[in-house]
Amino acid sequence: METSLSPIALVAIFAGILALGAVVVAFRMRPAKPSRAALAVTALPALMMLGLFYSLAVHMHQSLGAWPSSIGERGFPAPLVTHAHIAAFYFSIVLLVTIFAWPAIFLLCLVVRRWRRSVYYLGVYALSCLVSFGAMLLAPSQFLYWWWD
Repeated sequence: METSLSPIALVAIFAGILALGAVVVAFRMRPAKPSRAALAVTALPALMMLGLFYSLAVHMHQSLGAWPSSIGERGFPAPLVTHAHIAAFYFSIVLLVTIFAWPAIFLLCLVVRRWRRSVYYLGVYALSCLVSFGAMLLAPSQFLYWWWD
């Protein structure tokens, strides 16, 4: 029996390996005294994404009394639809920034000597995104099925 991974899973695995490599490089370049404020700012987008994701799951389960039985938002109360749109929009923005902008900024900071101290904080951002994406996978399967479709 042959099993194959979907192209999306392969891209996710590849991106995860690259991000972990970047985190290792970033943490090797750790400043002597990292700024707590900068650490909080770099972890905030991923934490907000995780908070929106799980608050949507709780809101959905409480509003519907169960997990959705079909894909889409048919039959959802208006506040739940708004919450779902906000969470999906924010998730999309964080995902796009992480996939497209973050690698370019990371490489630029590695090349420009004056900006190298930022590499550590970009690594913290990558690590917080990886942890948040992983924590999202712990949601109930019925909710994940609805979320990804």
